[in-house]
Amino acid sequence: MSISVLLVEDDRDLSLEIATFLEEAGFAVTCAGSIREAEDLLAEPRDLLILDINLPDGDGLSFCREARRYIRSGIVMCTGRGERELRIASLRDGADAYLVKPVDPEELEATLLSVHRRLSFGAVAMPSQLKPHPWYLNTERRLLAAPNGVNVLLSSPETLLLGTLFARSDRKVRKEELVLLLAADEDGYSSHRLEALVSRLRAKVATRSGLKLPLVSEYGKGYAFMEHGRLV
Repeated sequence: MSISVLLVEDDRDLSLEIATFLEEAGFAVTCAGSIREAEDLLAEPRDLLILDINLPDGDGLSFCREARRYIRSGIVMCTGRGERELRIASLRDGADAYLVKPVDPEELEATLLSVHRRLSFGAVAMPSQLKPHPWYLNTERRLLAAPNGVNVLLSSPETLLLGTLFARSDRKVRKEELVLLLAADEDGYSSHRLEALVSRLRAKVATRSGLKLPLVSEYGKGYAFMEHGRLV
């Protein structure tokens, strides 16, 4: 199976050059020219992310720091800026490697393989009982990151439902409260519609991530999220 790569680079000629080389080397490459475009594409899981720092709609380093909170992809910074402080900040804030352009394509390929190998080895070598298994919810982007790193794009009602649960220390909420919250955005909301929403959400997460969403009904009370969840 090909290693999937999201290349975030606003120089189209350079992006095409890098993507062509990596595809010939066996990678599956998707290109983005901005942070906004990258955010949309990260709704689907990627093995690796190649990220420039100077992008037209923001700072790649800040994006690296934020993305690290909800993606499990390997991140390789690839930028024309080689300041020591910037390299150190990038590695501290979530990057797995830092390359300075112009970069040798073979060095980039080798770096990607090295990062992917380390991540894959770590996933296999770490005993399962020692692994943290949090679910991450980004309410602004409506992204739910499962413990296996798969991102699931949610609807607004689904995001409101999980966001309310994740914000509670006991991760429990009464059904009546959820109906009132959802009715604020959509008239005529009922407990039956809430139950249908929960059922669809469970099925969506299972289909896209391969994991069972730990969202359970508490008879006569409401809903509870039975594993650790974090808002990002």
